[in-house]
Amino acid sequence: MDTSTQEFQEKSFFKAMACNLVTGWQVVFSESKWIFIRAFRRWEIKQLRKRLNEEYLAIGKLFTGLLEQKKPIDPQHPEAEMSIKQISFLKEEIEHMENELVSSRKDYIARRTQK
Repeated sequence: MDTSTQEFQEKSFFKAMACNLVTGWQVVFSESKWIFIRAFRRWEIKQLRKRLNEEYLAIGKLFTGLLEQKKPIDPQHPEAEMSIKQISFLKEEIEHMENELVSSRKDYIARRTQK
């Protein structure tokens, strides 16, 4: 093997190695960024679940108070109606955010593999 061929192979090897190293660091930083995004979104979902539990507690207290006063439980009661609407909204929002988290992960990986 002549020296020019050997030099070319060595340059190609180091160029490929450098390219792989850069790609590896890009993946590491990309995954680190995703971990931060996922953690923040999970925290948001956790806060929504906490709020949902508070609404369940509020409606439970309202209905318990009505039962103790021997009044009929009426879902049309203004406080109950507001809590029921809030519960419905929070459930939809939690489901939407969880689905969005899954789809954004798929998009995130797809964009990274297209480069």
